[in-house]
Amino acid sequence: MKLTHYLEDKAFALLLNGIGLFLLCLFLHLSGSRSTDILIIAALWLLVLLIWLLIDFSRRKKYFARLFTQLAELDQPYLISEVMESSPHLADRLYREILRSSNRSVIEKIHRLEDAQRDYKEYIEQWIHQVKLPLTAATLICENHFGEESRRLQMELRKIDQLVEQVLFYARTEHPYQDYLIHPVNLREVVLSAIAENKPYFIQKNMQIRLELPEDAASIVSTDEKWVIFLLNQIFSNCIKYSRGQEAYVRIFVRRGHQNLTLIIEDNGLGIPKEDQTRIFDKGFTGKNGRTGVKSTGIGLYLCKKLCDKLDIGITCESKEGFFTRILLTFPDSDYQKLS
Repeated sequence: MKLTHYLEDKAFALLLNGIGLFLLCLFLHLSGSRSTDILIIAALWLLVLLIWLLIDFSRRKKYFARLFTQLAELDQPYLISEVMESSPHLADRLYREILRSSNRSVIEKIHRLEDAQRDYKEYIEQWIHQVKLPLTAATLICENHFGEESRRLQMELRKIDQLVEQVLFYARTEHPYQDYLIHPVNLREVVLSAIAENKPYFIQKNMQIRLELPEDAASIVSTDEKWVIFLLNQIFSNCIKYSRGQEAYVRIFVRRGHQNLTLIIEDNGLGIPKEDQTRIFDKGFTGKNGRTGVKSTGIGLYLCKKLCDKLDIGITCESKEGFFTRILLTFPDSDYQKLS
């Protein structure tokens, strides 16, 4: 709080004091008092007023400084009215009660919205588990009936299953820790599982897989393989979607860094325009490639970024339009790697 602001707030009180002092001096002058006595009385008046202003300014400044400190330290700043210290000023006490009443209303509204959101998420999760049953049954039926039509139907069913997984993650996006288990995971095995899930699409696009992952402990990280497979499915989906017609490939390798291991997925597809590269993880962003014939929702990489943030996995992109795209997943070293 600045002194100038404080004086502006006290302008009316200062004006009244000025008028009062002028009238008092005028009365004393008309009643025959000596000029010296009038000046002494005026000086005492101004001295008392100055002392009162300085003391009150100091107290108010300290009070609001403590209040702003409390506000900065609160995890939930809207609860400031609950921790505000008592003030001798009536206005402060009234404002405190107004804030408390307002905050109670806001908190009740937030609780109602949270309950509604939780009910909706629970419904979505139940719906997803229910819809997976006919999907699984349809897939088994297709596997028992050989033929081109059956194979194509299986591929479409896999696409639906991947979209359902997207919805499931999106429903759990705020609390994914309820459904993951961090433990040592062999990246080679996880990558092979993701490749197997996408094998029909790679074959359809005549894409070559160049797997350059070590089989020993050098490719072990601490994470949850289920969600890493989810990440890889989203990345592979983009590799397939934006692949070129001839000699298309996906190269998968690792790079050891300082206290981390980076899994790199590289393709020689369309690449990403330079002006789009800073926005590919934004929700709903489709970019130039997504608006030129290739259907895109702009959700896949957005979900990847959110999941990586939750799992403490770094995700970045390197690309040159018309040549290549690399997605880098950086896994930090854990106690497991330090002991191995």
